Amino acid sequence: MNLIGKIFVVIIVVLSLLFMGLAMAVYSTHKNWLAAVNDQKDEINMLRSEHEQNTSKYRLAESNFRLEIDSAEQQVRKLESERVALVARNDVIQTEVNELKQANRDATAAVSSTQENNSQLARENVGLQTEIISAQEASDAAFAKTLVATSQLHDAAVKLNQEIERNAQLTEQVAGMTTVMRRHDLNPATRPGDVKPRVDGYVSDITRRAGSESIEVTIGADDGLKRGHTLEVYRGGKYLGRAEVLQTTPDRAVARIIPSLKKWRIQEGDRVATRLN
Repeated sequence: MNLIGKIFVVIIVVLSLLFMGLAMAVYSTHKNWLAAVNDQKDEINMLRSEHEQNTSKYRLAESNFRLEIDSAEQQVRKLESERVALVARNDVIQTEVNELKQANRDATAAVSSTQENNSQLARENVGLQTEIISAQEASDAAFAKTLVATSQLHDAAVKLNQEIERNAQLTEQVAGMTTVMRRHDLNPATRPGDVKPRVDGYVSDITRRAGSESIEVTIGADDGLKRGHTLEVYRGGKYLGRAEVLQTTPDRAVARIIPSLKKWRIQEGDRVATRLN
């Protein structure tokens, strides 16, 4: 057998195997078409039943859906009404908000003004408190002064009563002294400085100059002599003249002889007296 024959043999074997495989495949796919038809009918009936059930469900669902649509439409209409009402309410609220904003601005301005007024009032309050404290201190000081003045007034009233009693006593004494002075030919209106004390002494020295004569006596300021007093000069029972006191020391005095009242020559050792009995 040549090469070509061998090739054909191989081809025939391969084709045989191929046809055998096809035959087995055809056999394996062979069906009972009557049973298949019956099965198809049963399946169709089942599908029809399911279709009818699904149709009923669809219709029920459609009815429910329409009801839900109607309800939804009613709800939409209700919501639309509510939306319109809310829009109107929103406009009202917006107006109120604008008014409130304006009121808030006015209130803010009022608060600022009030705060400024409060600050001013606080400053004034501090000043008033300071004034109140000062007034209270002044009042306390015045009250203390009042107490002191009341005490002093009471003491003054007591002293006044004492002075009134003393004045009554002094008035009585003055009346008695006036009576005594008038009995002794003395003027009650004479001032104490004008009353010459009743003292006497001696002429201790004489100074004579042209046209004037002065004497020094042994009585002075300690005895009550003052400048301007007069001294009477005498010797025994003889009146010699009068001298006017020019200056005084505690125990001495210098007096000028009054020429018009000089009666006799004055010598050292002559007596002098402020008054003669």
